[in-house]
Amino acid sequence: MRTKKDIFADGTISFTPNELIDFEHTIKDSIAEFLPFTSYSLFFPREESPAIPEPEFRAEDKELVLPLVFQGKMLCYFIAKGVRLKAPSTAPKYIMALATSVLEKLALYKRAVTDSLTGLHTRDFFFGKLEQAIDQVQGCLATGSCRAGIEAREMEMTFSGTLGVIFLDMDNFQAINEHYGYLTGDDILKEIGRLLALVCPKYTTVARFANDKFAILVPDAKPRACFQLSEVIRSGLSKLSFTDDVTNDTIRVSGSLGYVNYPQGLEGGQFRRTASEQARMLVRKARKGVSVAKDRGRNRVFGYADILSKGGRVLEMLPMNRLSVSIGESSGAKVGQRFLIRAPKSGTTANAAITQDERIAGRYPAMYKGEIVLVEVQDEMAFAEILHLGDVTWTVEAGDRLKIVSGEDSLFSHIDETPETSVRKDVTTKLFSFSDFVSNFSTARLDPESFGLSLIRILDQPGDSDERYQEAMDQMAADIATLARGAFGDGSFGGRFGLNGMIFYQEGVDAETLRTKSLEIEKLAADSLGIRVCIGSACYPFLNFDRSDVFDNCRKALDHALLLPDPRIAVFDSISLNLSADRRFMDGDIFGAIEEFKLALLDDENNLLARNSLGICYAQLGRFEDARHQFEEVITIDKKDILALYNLGWANHRLGDLTKAQTAYRQCLKAEPSHVYSLMRLGSIEENEDHLEKAAALYKKAADQPGGERMVLRPLARVAYKQGEIEATREYLHLALNADHNDHQAMHMLAKLYLDQGEDPQIAEVLARQSSALSPGRDAYWDTLVEALEAQGKAEEAAKVAARAAG
Repeated sequence: MRTKKDIFADGTISFTPNELIDFEHTIKDSIAEFLPFTSYSLFFPREESPAIPEPEFRAEDKELVLPLVFQGKMLCYFIAKGVRLKAPSTAPKYIMALATSVLEKLALYKRAVTDSLTGLHTRDFFFGKLEQAIDQVQGCLATGSCRAGIEAREMEMTFSGTLGVIFLDMDNFQAINEHYGYLTGDDILKEIGRLLALVCPKYTTVARFANDKFAILVPDAKPRACFQLSEVIRSGLSKLSFTDDVTNDTIRVSGSLGYVNYPQGLEGGQFRRTASEQARMLVRKARKGVSVAKDRGRNRVFGYADILSKGGRVLEMLPMNRLSVSIGESSGAKVGQRFLIRAPKSGTTANAAITQDERIAGRYPAMYKGEIVLVEVQDEMAFAEILHLGDVTWTVEAGDRLKIVSGEDSLFSHIDETPETSVRKDVTTKLFSFSDFVSNFSTARLDPESFGLSLIRILDQPGDSDERYQEAMDQMAADIATLARGAFGDGSFGGRFGLNGMIFYQEGVDAETLRTKSLEIEKLAADSLGIRVCIGSACYPFLNFDRSDVFDNCRKALDHALLLPDPRIAVFDSISLNLSADRRFMDGDIFGAIEEFKLALLDDENNLLARNSLGICYAQLGRFEDARHQFEEVITIDKKDILALYNLGWANHRLGDLTKAQTAYRQCLKAEPSHVYSLMRLGSIEENEDHLEKAAALYKKAADQPGGERMVLRPLARVAYKQGEIEATREYLHLALNADHNDHQAMHMLAKLYLDQGEDPQIAEVLARQSSALSPGRDAYWDTLVEALEAQGKAEEAAKVAARAAG
């Protein structure tokens, strides 16, 4: 049986001062189980002692100075205050032994979550952290607090409701293992681990995922931050070099990286999955970015969000002007999307030799061969039809690149093509091919005063054991197409829209007619065929949309319908616009979201969700008067609208009208007594007016509400400090950091506490460095770091930090 001494004998597990500070609250709680005390502090000696000191009980001060020892090395002192010992001469040694067992338990935990080769975290630990981060974002989305990012900053919350996942896969690493040996490969992986630990900020979670693959969780990160960190990693890897002891070869490495952001990287029903499933979906999407990066030549970075727009390529040319492409549902591809086909040389460097000694260089221009449309989308790939060719003699080939087309921005729409003598129709369903439907629709939409489009999605699938899957799907589509033709009438025509869908054009219809006919089709499909369908429709005219917008509106209506319970029928309307605007907001396109929220209100001025959301968008842009007006409009319609009442209070708060702000917050609490954010806001007003008892009471009431405890820890620490309750302040700040290890404000407050109380400035330095790294734009954080360095006599380093902060 292995003893603890055996387990830690290899020396791979140790504790740095930073780690002890991270574990400080856990150490305190564990020691408190066998040693009652009223307060405590950690102290790190500046010089290592050759001998392990004895514990010391100072009876007159009721203070126990306890050396924390692990594997025969003294790490720091735990100073417990307010201690009473019945056996002061013998008890300290036993207490010291128990404290050592606390460190041994922490070491076992650290070993369990640490990769033994690289010292990074394990795959399981990474997923645990990612699931926690997803839960945090979901809680933020559920309360609406991350939609109003300015509000979060006003409340001094450090979380913006997003995160990033970066995935690194080393290039051709197996070749290194096979040529130079796996031990050499392991040595290189150790160095890669050290590089990642060095360049990744402390608040990230860096893990060795498997073999030569690594994953990084970046909390509170937007796409640009993920790209920048990925580039730092890629650049750092390319600078590494190793020398093989046997061959004396120089070995160089490179890596390909992909990244994805949450919640931007998921959509629709994916958010209904568990946090564990969503975590794995995010990693998969980041790995899709890696795949594209390797496909583009390795040693580069590619974001998941960019795959659809510029990461696809032609896989294979098929008969009848069809082709397969490398993007699928997992990349966000949808039936009906159009892409330009670009030659691989397009935009790359061009070289030519003029003479043996003279060369010239340039860059190939943008060279587009034609345009395609997706007609069937599977998980990892899709099939498309060629809509236009720029030059029939310049053929489309495997390896050609794709660039998505937005709206009507086609380079080939001006081409006059000679109509085909025979139009292609699907044999089973009697529907046009999708490209032929597009051609017919482009002509048919030009003259009528009104027309509509309906997208029908078949929700049921043939059994998994059905070997004739496509035939079964074709038959289901044929049956639904027959019902649709009967409902839409002889003047309509339809086309295939992927394997499980179809699209119909109808002339002279309005929204109510489309809804009635769609409900008829849905009911007939369910009752007579036992098939569930989802139908999204759009019509012209509608608001200020052009005829060419109807197709995109129809697709948005289908997305709307897919979110509904049965019957899943939607005609493009105010709610559809609301959903589309929400997606724009999540993607960071605030101005685009504002325009769509305005259109939603133009269609239905009583769409309270759109009006609330419009107000939040205005507030994001600092237009608080406009925001207040929107929230007031909502309350005139519904005096108990929680979101509007709270946001009205917040807008008044930002405008400095505290009386109106308090009134709105109290009205919100009257409608919903457990509203955490209103309690927090009222508490902050009382705190700023030095009504500390009232502020503490409001914060504590907020802590009693679901989800409120982790939010009020720092405000309670502030109030406790102002009231002179130092130990309560310390406890609240430690709890705040336990709830969010990246809470830079709590770190800064704790650093100041250590300095103000004359305690160990080394701990203050560690905390100040972390807070400055997390939020380098705050001058106060740098000032605290300078103060901590000066308290240790590090005048030269303090001067450098001060100069950097001033610069």
